[in-house]
Amino acid sequence: MIISSGCAPKNPLPSNNSYSSYKTDVPFITPRSELCASTSIEMVSSYWQILTPYVPRLSLSELDERTLIPAKGGTVQIELIAAARADGLLVYPLEPTFDALFSELSAHHPVIVLVNRSYSWYPLWHYAPVTGYDVKAQTILMHFSDIPNEAVPIETFAALWERSGNWGVVLLPPGQLPESATAEKFLRSAYDLEKIGMTNEAITAYKSALSRWADDIPTLIALGNAYYNSHQITEAEQIYRKILLIDSKHPFALNNLADILCHTNKSDEALKLLDQVVTDNIKIHALIEATRKEIHSGCTPFIKK
Repeated sequence: MIISSGCAPKNPLPSNNSYSSYKTDVPFITPRSELCASTSIEMVSSYWQILTPYVPRLSLSELDERTLIPAKGGTVQIELIAAARADGLLVYPLEPTFDALFSELSAHHPVIVLVNRSYSWYPLWHYAPVTGYDVKAQTILMHFSDIPNEAVPIETFAALWERSGNWGVVLLPPGQLPESATAEKFLRSAYDLEKIGMTNEAITAYKSALSRWADDIPTLIALGNAYYNSHQITEAEQIYRKILLIDSKHPFALNNLADILCHTNKSDEALKLLDQVVTDNIKIHALIEATRKEIHSGCTPFIKK
Protein backbone atom coordinates (compact mmCIF):
# COMPACT_ATOMS: atom_id res chain seq x y z
CA MET A 1 0.00 0.00 0.00
CA ILE A 2 1.25 3.47 -0.86
CA ILE A 3 1.37 5.69 2.22
CA SER A 4 1.27 9.44 1.81
CA SER A 5 0.89 12.31 4.22
CA GLY A 6 0.28 16.03 4.39
CA CYS A 7 -1.55 18.08 1.79
CA ALA A 8 -2.49 16.55 -1.52
CA PRO A 9 0.46 17.06 -3.92
CA LYS A 10 -0.01 19.07 -7.08
CA ASN A 11 0.64 17.81 -10.58
CA PRO A 12 4.41 18.25 -11.00
CA LEU A 13 4.27 18.64 -14.78
CA PRO A 14 3.98 22.05 -16.45
CA SER A 15 0.50 22.82 -17.76
CA ASN A 16 1.85 23.21 -21.30
CA ASN A 17 3.92 20.01 -21.28
CA SER A 18 4.12 18.05 -24.52
CA TYR A 19 4.83 14.62 -23.04
CA SER A 20 3.28 11.67 -24.84
CA SER A 21 2.17 8.27 -23.62
CA TYR A 22 4.89 5.61 -23.49
CA LYS A 23 4.91 1.97 -22.45
CA THR A 24 7.97 -0.24 -22.34
CA ASP A 25 7.48 -4.02 -22.29
CA VAL A 26 9.69 -4.86 -19.33
CA PRO A 27 9.26 -8.46 -18.12
CA PHE A 28 7.61 -8.54 -14.70
CA ILE A 29 8.96 -10.31 -11.62
CA THR A 30 6.99 -10.14 -8.40
CA PRO A 31 8.96 -7.99 -5.93
CA ARG A 32 10.49 -9.81 -2.98
CA SER A 33 10.43 -7.58 0.11
CA GLU A 34 14.07 -6.73 0.91
CA LEU A 35 15.27 -7.80 -2.58
CA CYS A 36 13.56 -5.13 -4.68
CA ALA A 37 16.96 -3.85 -5.91
CA SER A 38 18.09 -7.15 -7.40
CA THR A 39 14.58 -7.81 -8.73
CA SER A 40 14.58 -4.43 -10.48
CA ILE A 41 17.98 -5.11 -12.06
CA GLU A 42 16.80 -8.53 -13.21
CA MET A 43 13.66 -7.12 -14.81
CA VAL A 44 15.61 -4.49 -16.75
CA SER A 45 18.30 -7.05 -17.62
CA SER A 46 15.63 -9.39 -19.02
CA TYR A 47 14.24 -6.54 -21.11
CA TRP A 48 17.60 -5.91 -22.78
CA GLN A 49 18.18 -9.63 -23.33
CA ILE A 50 15.05 -9.65 -25.51
CA LEU A 51 16.02 -6.61 -27.57
CA THR A 52 19.82 -6.82 -27.88
CA PRO A 53 22.67 -9.38 -27.88
CA TYR A 54 23.33 -8.47 -24.22
CA VAL A 55 24.08 -11.48 -22.00
CA PRO A 56 23.99 -10.97 -18.23
CA ARG A 57 26.97 -12.01 -16.15
CA LEU A 58 25.08 -12.72 -12.92
CA SER A 59 22.16 -14.91 -11.95
CA LEU A 60 19.30 -13.54 -9.87
CA SER A 61 20.67 -15.28 -6.77
CA GLU A 62 24.06 -13.65 -7.38
CA LEU A 63 22.36 -10.28 -7.73
CA ASP A 64 20.61 -10.96 -4.43
CA GLU A 65 23.93 -11.67 -2.71
CA ARG A 66 25.52 -8.51 -4.10
CA THR A 67 22.68 -6.15 -3.23
CA LEU A 68 21.15 -7.26 0.07
CA ILE A 69 22.66 -5.74 3.19
CA PRO A 70 21.03 -7.72 6.03
CA ALA A 71 21.86 -5.11 8.67
CA LYS A 72 20.00 -2.49 6.65
CA GLY A 73 17.22 -4.80 5.53
CA GLY A 74 17.69 -3.73 1.94
CA THR A 75 20.07 -2.09 -0.52
CA VAL A 76 21.79 1.28 -0.67
CA GLN A 77 22.14 2.92 -4.06
CA ILE A 78 25.87 2.26 -4.38
CA GLU A 79 25.29 -1.48 -4.02
CA LEU A 80 22.61 -1.49 -6.72
CA ILE A 81 24.96 0.40 -9.04
CA ALA A 82 27.88 -1.95 -8.35
CA ALA A 83 25.73 -5.05 -8.89
CA ALA A 84 24.32 -3.73 -12.17
CA ARG A 85 27.85 -3.03 -13.46
CA ALA A 86 28.99 -6.48 -12.41
CA ASP A 87 26.08 -7.80 -14.47
CA GLY A 88 27.63 -6.13 -17.53
CA LEU A 89 25.29 -3.15 -17.69
CA LEU A 90 26.29 0.48 -18.06
CA VAL A 91 24.82 2.55 -15.23
CA TYR A 92 23.84 6.11 -16.14
CA PRO A 93 22.64 8.33 -13.26
CA LEU A 94 19.41 10.04 -14.28
CA GLU A 95 19.16 13.80 -13.93
CA PRO A 96 16.59 14.33 -11.13
CA THR A 97 13.93 15.82 -13.40
CA PHE A 98 10.76 14.73 -15.11
CA ASP A 99 12.22 15.93 -18.41
CA ALA A 100 15.05 13.38 -18.09
CA LEU A 101 12.65 10.64 -16.97
CA PHE A 102 10.28 11.15 -19.89
CA SER A 103 13.18 11.50 -22.31
CA GLU A 104 14.33 7.99 -21.41
CA LEU A 105 10.81 6.56 -21.51
CA SER A 106 10.31 8.06 -24.97
CA ALA A 107 13.36 6.04 -26.12
CA HIS A 108 11.90 2.89 -24.51
CA HIS A 109 14.53 2.89 -21.77
CA PRO A 110 13.11 1.73 -18.42
CA VAL A 111 14.36 3.73 -15.43
CA ILE A 112 14.90 2.29 -11.95
CA VAL A 113 13.83 4.81 -9.33
CA LEU A 114 14.02 4.90 -5.55
CA VAL A 115 10.88 5.97 -3.72
CA ASN A 116 9.91 6.32 -0.08
CA ARG A 117 6.49 4.78 0.46
CA SER A 118 6.16 6.09 3.98
CA TYR A 119 7.22 9.11 6.03
CA SER A 120 10.56 10.92 6.18
CA TRP A 121 10.87 9.91 9.83
CA TYR A 122 9.97 6.26 9.13
CA PRO A 123 11.09 5.55 5.56
CA LEU A 124 10.05 2.50 3.58
CA TRP A 125 12.48 2.60 0.67
CA HIS A 126 11.64 0.74 -2.51
CA TYR A 127 13.30 0.33 -5.91
CA ALA A 128 11.10 -0.15 -8.95
CA PRO A 129 11.38 0.13 -12.74
CA VAL A 130 9.34 2.90 -14.31
CA THR A 131 7.96 1.40 -17.50
CA GLY A 132 5.80 4.13 -18.98
CA TYR A 133 3.42 7.06 -18.73
CA ASP A 134 -0.28 7.41 -19.58
CA VAL A 135 -0.89 11.01 -20.60
CA LYS A 136 -4.69 10.64 -20.63
CA ALA A 137 -4.93 9.12 -17.15
CA GLN A 138 -1.97 11.17 -15.86
CA THR A 139 -0.36 8.09 -14.34
CA ILE A 140 3.16 6.71 -14.15
CA LEU A 141 3.41 3.02 -15.04
CA MET A 142 5.67 0.99 -12.77
CA HIS A 143 6.43 -2.58 -11.77
CA PHE A 144 5.71 -1.29 -8.30
CA SER A 145 4.27 -4.17 -6.28
CA ASP A 146 2.42 -7.30 -7.31
CA ILE A 147 0.83 -5.83 -10.44
CA PRO A 148 2.79 -5.31 -13.67
CA ASN A 149 2.68 -1.79 -15.06
CA GLU A 150 0.81 -0.53 -12.03
CA ALA A 151 -0.69 2.90 -12.68
CA VAL A 152 0.40 5.40 -10.03
CA PRO A 153 -1.11 8.91 -10.17
CA ILE A 154 1.54 11.39 -11.27
CA GLU A 155 0.98 13.48 -8.13
CA THR A 156 1.51 10.50 -5.86
CA PHE A 157 4.58 9.36 -7.77
CA ALA A 158 6.08 12.85 -7.58
CA ALA A 159 5.64 12.95 -3.82
CA LEU A 160 7.17 9.50 -3.32
CA TRP A 161 10.05 10.15 -5.74
CA GLU A 162 10.86 13.55 -4.27
CA ARG A 163 11.66 11.90 -0.94
CA SER A 164 14.73 10.26 -2.52
CA GLY A 165 15.82 13.47 -4.20
CA ASN A 166 14.33 12.13 -7.46
CA TRP A 167 17.02 9.45 -7.60
CA GLY A 168 17.05 7.15 -10.61
CA VAL A 169 19.36 5.21 -12.91
CA VAL A 170 19.22 4.03 -16.50
CA LEU A 171 20.71 0.56 -17.02
CA LEU A 172 21.80 -0.15 -20.58
CA PRO A 173 23.93 -2.62 -22.53
CA PRO A 174 27.21 -0.84 -23.40
CA GLY A 175 26.16 -0.44 -27.03
CA GLN A 176 23.14 1.71 -26.11
CA LEU A 177 23.07 5.44 -25.31
CA PRO A 178 20.79 7.12 -22.78
CA GLU A 179 18.52 9.59 -24.52
CA SER A 180 19.20 12.26 -21.89
CA ALA A 181 22.96 11.71 -21.73
CA THR A 182 25.65 14.36 -21.89
CA ALA A 183 29.07 13.44 -23.28
CA GLU A 184 30.90 14.13 -20.04
CA LYS A 185 28.51 12.24 -17.80
CA PHE A 186 28.26 9.28 -20.16
CA LEU A 187 32.05 9.09 -20.34
CA ARG A 188 32.21 8.70 -16.57
CA SER A 189 29.65 5.88 -16.72
CA ALA A 190 31.58 4.11 -19.48
CA TYR A 191 34.89 4.53 -17.67
CA ASP A 192 33.35 2.96 -14.56
CA LEU A 193 33.07 -0.27 -16.58
CA GLU A 194 36.73 -0.09 -17.54
CA LYS A 195 37.76 0.45 -13.91
CA ILE A 196 36.26 -2.90 -12.91
CA GLY A 197 38.02 -4.76 -15.72
CA MET A 198 35.27 -4.70 -18.35
CA THR A 199 37.53 -3.16 -20.99
CA ASN A 200 35.72 -4.63 -24.00
CA GLU A 201 32.38 -3.35 -22.68
CA ALA A 202 33.94 0.07 -22.06
CA ILE A 203 35.34 0.16 -25.61
CA THR A 204 31.86 -0.61 -26.94
CA ALA A 205 30.44 2.21 -24.82
CA TYR A 206 33.10 4.71 -25.96
CA LYS A 207 32.42 3.84 -29.59
CA SER A 208 28.69 4.26 -29.01
CA ALA A 209 29.33 7.69 -27.51
CA LEU A 210 31.28 8.71 -30.60
CA SER A 211 28.28 7.90 -32.76
CA ARG A 212 26.61 10.90 -31.09
CA TRP A 213 29.62 13.06 -30.17
CA ALA A 214 32.04 12.21 -32.98
CA ASP A 215 34.72 14.80 -32.12
CA ASP A 216 34.56 14.64 -28.34
CA ILE A 217 38.24 14.54 -27.42
CA PRO A 218 37.90 13.16 -23.84
CA THR A 219 35.96 10.20 -25.23
CA LEU A 220 38.51 9.69 -28.00
CA ILE A 221 41.33 9.77 -25.44
CA ALA A 222 39.52 7.21 -23.30
CA LEU A 223 38.96 4.95 -26.32
CA GLY A 224 42.58 5.25 -27.43
CA ASN A 225 43.81 4.43 -23.94
CA ALA A 226 41.45 1.47 -23.65
CA TYR A 227 42.72 0.11 -26.98
CA TYR A 228 46.32 0.62 -25.83
CA ASN A 229 45.73 -1.08 -22.46
CA SER A 230 44.12 -4.05 -24.19
CA HIS A 231 47.08 -4.33 -26.61
CA GLN A 232 45.11 -3.20 -29.66
CA ILE A 233 47.95 -0.95 -30.72
CA THR A 234 46.94 -0.29 -34.33
CA GLU A 235 43.50 0.85 -33.21
CA ALA A 236 45.00 3.03 -30.48
CA GLU A 237 47.33 4.71 -32.98
CA GLN A 238 44.42 5.45 -35.31
CA ILE A 239 42.47 7.11 -32.49
CA TYR A 240 45.40 9.28 -31.36
CA ARG A 241 45.97 10.39 -34.95
CA LYS A 242 42.29 11.25 -35.25
CA ILE A 243 42.55 13.44 -32.14
CA LEU A 244 45.48 15.31 -33.68
CA LEU A 245 43.38 16.03 -36.77
CA ILE A 246 40.95 17.80 -34.42
CA ASP A 247 43.57 19.40 -32.16
CA SER A 248 47.10 19.17 -33.57
CA LYS A 249 48.67 20.29 -30.27
CA HIS A 250 46.77 18.06 -27.87
CA PRO A 251 49.50 17.06 -25.36
CA PHE A 252 48.13 13.66 -24.35
CA ALA A 253 47.52 12.57 -27.93
CA LEU A 254 51.03 13.71 -28.90
CA ASN A 255 52.56 11.92 -25.92
CA ASN A 256 50.61 8.69 -26.35
CA LEU A 257 51.20 8.52 -30.08
CA ALA A 258 54.91 9.18 -29.48
CA ASP A 259 54.96 6.28 -27.03
CA ILE A 260 53.43 3.95 -29.64
CA LEU A 261 55.83 5.10 -32.34
CA CYS A 262 58.80 4.53 -30.06
CA HIS A 263 57.67 0.95 -29.40
CA THR A 264 57.22 0.39 -33.13
CA ASN A 265 60.76 1.47 -34.03
CA LYS A 266 59.88 5.03 -35.10
CA SER A 267 61.78 6.96 -32.45
CA ASP A 268 62.69 9.91 -34.67
CA GLU A 269 59.04 10.58 -35.49
CA ALA A 270 58.15 10.12 -31.83
CA LEU A 271 60.63 12.81 -30.71
CA LYS A 272 59.30 15.23 -33.33
CA LEU A 273 55.82 14.80 -31.86
CA LEU A 274 57.03 15.56 -28.35
CA ASP A 275 58.77 18.71 -29.61
CA GLN A 276 55.34 20.03 -30.61
CA VAL A 277 54.02 20.01 -27.05
CA VAL A 278 53.70 23.46 -25.50
CA THR A 279 52.50 23.51 -21.89
CA ASP A 280 52.92 25.30 -18.59
CA ASN A 281 51.32 22.41 -16.75
CA ILE A 282 53.93 20.81 -14.50
CA LYS A 283 52.32 17.36 -14.56
CA ILE A 284 51.99 17.30 -18.34
CA HIS A 285 55.56 18.56 -18.70
CA ALA A 286 56.80 15.74 -16.42
CA LEU A 287 54.87 13.18 -18.48
CA ILE A 288 56.37 14.45 -21.74
CA GLU A 289 59.88 14.41 -20.31
CA ALA A 290 59.42 10.87 -18.98
CA THR A 291 58.36 9.71 -22.44
CA ARG A 292 61.29 11.56 -24.02
CA LYS A 293 63.69 9.87 -21.58
CA GLU A 294 62.24 6.45 -22.42
CA ILE A 295 62.67 7.13 -26.14
CA HIS A 296 66.32 8.11 -25.68
CA SER A 297 66.88 4.99 -23.57
CA GLY A 298 65.34 2.77 -26.24
CA CYS A 299 61.81 1.42 -26.13
CA THR A 300 61.15 -2.31 -26.07
CA PRO A 301 59.29 -3.21 -29.28
CA PHE A 302 55.72 -4.38 -28.91
CA ILE A 303 55.31 -8.12 -29.29
CA LYS A 304 53.15 -8.86 -32.29
CA LYS A 305 50.22 -11.14 -31.58
